[in-house]
Amino acid sequence: MSKQQQIQIQFKLNDVRQVQFVSLCNEWPEGELQVGNQINFSSDTQNRLVRCLLNIEYKKNDITQLMLSVEGVFEFSRESWSSMYDLNGDQWIIPVGLVHHLTDVTIGAARGILAVRTDDAGFPRALLPMVNPQQFMREPLRFQRNVPNPSTPQAEA
Repeated sequence: MSKQQQIQIQFKLNDVRQVQFVSLCNEWPEGELQVGNQINFSSDTQNRLVRCLLNIEYKKNDITQLMLSVEGVFEFSRESWSSMYDLNGDQWIIPVGLVHHLTDVTIGAARGILAVRTDDAGFPRALLPMVNPQQFMREPLRFQRNVPNPSTPQAEA
């Protein structure tokens, strides 16, 4: 029986951004709303960043009432980023457990933003239903190397 090597991955929440908040109703509708969400990931491999974008849409009778998009930006230490690099595939592989955690952090930030924004808009506090990332994200994330565009000026460190 072989021993599996465990690596401690170090990262920080670099930023949380409200990308979009759009209310398409004059007053909050009565009764239950349908809530849909979508989660997307992207990366900036050169700067060791992973972005988790959560889009939330509230509908009443299939008419959109409110849309919110929140992005969590996570920065990894050099050592941790290097440990997730797959030389054979020339890609970074983010373990699925870590993907779940990044998603949970972004969802938590969205809950706070949603509470403040709906309160500011004079609506009753909108709730984001519980979301379990394990139910729909079962594979690690894979990011190919980002190659800088030669026509884009690069900042010097």
